Amino acid sequence: MDLWLIITLTGIWALIVAFFRLNRIWLPFYIVGSVGLAFVIIFLGRATGLEQALQIGVAAGVHASSLALGLPTEIFQSAPGAILVLVISQDIGWTMLQVTVESSGLLESGVIAGMLLFYPGWSIRKRIWFTLGAIVLTYMSNVIRLMVIVVTLHYMGKSSLLISHTIIGRAVFFALVVGIYWFLMTRPTLRTVKHKIDDELMAS
Repeated sequence: MDLWLIITLTGIWALIVAFFRLNRIWLPFYIVGSVGLAFVIIFLGRATGLEQALQIGVAAGVHASSLALGLPTEIFQSAPGAILVLVISQDIGWTMLQVTVESSGLLESGVIAGMLLFYPGWSIRKRIWFTLGAIVLTYMSNVIRLMVIVVTLHYMGKSSLLISHTIIGRAVFFALVVGIYWFLMTRPTLRTVKHKIDDELMAS
């Protein structure tokens, strides 16, 4: 998507969000704000090169973790400016893993950043800190997901690629992302609701 189109749509989104905020229409404010911000982050990330930077960071993290575990890996670009490819050395040949947008964490980071930065009832400082924590945890989750695939391929060979990538890796990543949402959003929300209920019961 063209950068100027993204900027134009972002301006329109900001005006709509400001309208809901000024008129205290809170539910549309949160929905439009959080969903819109997620799209803004994702589109800007793809247009400005942030997505590729995240891919490089994830690949570097997996490579460093692999070397720490004594698993031989290499990193190179499949083509100039293209997605990095992580290569796992095995007894016979190589297995290549592409670090795509799915593995960069851009989508997940955009979604959770939108939800947290527009979350009602929290201070701006708390929302910013929680968002930064969510982005770091999402990065670590992607590294762990790919490490699970690397370890599985290393010990079980090429024949395990489908099950390690499609089933095991995604299941691990899903569980980690659910854990992030629980820790950063659901758990604090339940605690806040509990405190409000306790305060109302004490006041009655």
